[in-house]
Amino acid sequence: MARAVISQGHLHMLAVGLTAIHAAFVSPAAADTVLTLNADFIEAFKSRVTIDATYIVDKAHKHPNPPEKDGDLHAAGRSEQIGLPTVAEIENAADVQDAVDKIHAAEASGLPLQLSGVWRIWPEHGGEHTFVQGNTLAPFDTTNPPHVFEIHPVTNIDGESLLANLHPIAGFAAKDAEQAFTTYERTRSKIDIGPGGRTVTISTPMAGFNYVEFVMRLTNRQFRAADGEFVFANILDLDKDLLVHNRRIAFVADSIPDQKQKSMQPGDCLHLLGIPRVDLALVSWRVEHAAEQPEVLTWSMPYEIVAVGEFGEVIPASECGQ
Repeated sequence: MARAVISQGHLHMLAVGLTAIHAAFVSPAAADTVLTLNADFIEAFKSRVTIDATYIVDKAHKHPNPPEKDGDLHAAGRSEQIGLPTVAEIENAADVQDAVDKIHAAEASGLPLQLSGVWRIWPEHGGEHTFVQGNTLAPFDTTNPPHVFEIHPVTNIDGESLLANLHPIAGFAAKDAEQAFTTYERTRSKIDIGPGGRTVTISTPMAGFNYVEFVMRLTNRQFRAADGEFVFANILDLDKDLLVHNRRIAFVADSIPDQKQKSMQPGDCLHLLGIPRVDLALVSWRVEHAAEQPEVLTWSMPYEIVAVGEFGEVIPASECGQ
């Protein structure tokens, strides 16, 4: 049986004194990824699932990854709206050759594309690098430059919707839920607040487990945004054993996972494919409360999950275990 990991909870859960699991952290380790974000960017996107960007494609995969390697197409590039090295990724890219052709045409011409997709900050490819939002970026000559920011998955390219691509990847083995969520929960982090609170720096080691398969048990809904919905859910493994309490999950508006979750009641379950990202709402909360609770700046990784695929119908609470 999987062992439950008690998460840090989130926002109002913290406010009522939920005990957090957090890693001791004194200063950034030598191999940490260090990311400095503008505070106004955090506030603008902490309640958004997606981002709209004018995107210059510098270097793209010639072909989508094979299914066993996740089926994505990667396109490294730059956007003024983001101001960081970025990789845009099309999920299940072999299904949408027109969209792939648009990426390659933009790569060849140097003309920007209008992209929308899930904004994703995650230290999977950061390594021992420092990223400062707004620094000048030179064109990239690789599809996988050191980066912590992705538009992943892309949901629209120049007016072509890719929402139907948010589904499980046939032939790909997603990460085991217990291993992935235990890693997410135990990954340390440190937040530093810049002069005047204008910037926020997050230091963390690299963290992988890109796609994870798990079961969510809905606890409550946070709010519906223009581009999706944020809910809280307990995280279960595929045997429906509890792993994490009350983690935030984001759904892209009108995607199949979003359509499925709308009918859920507290206690109901849904089998999902998800990707982790830094939870900017939780970063914002920690910054806001740092003066009276300085320890919040060294709690473990502030993360949430974005649902990018589902594996069937909603499971009623009566059939979803305790």
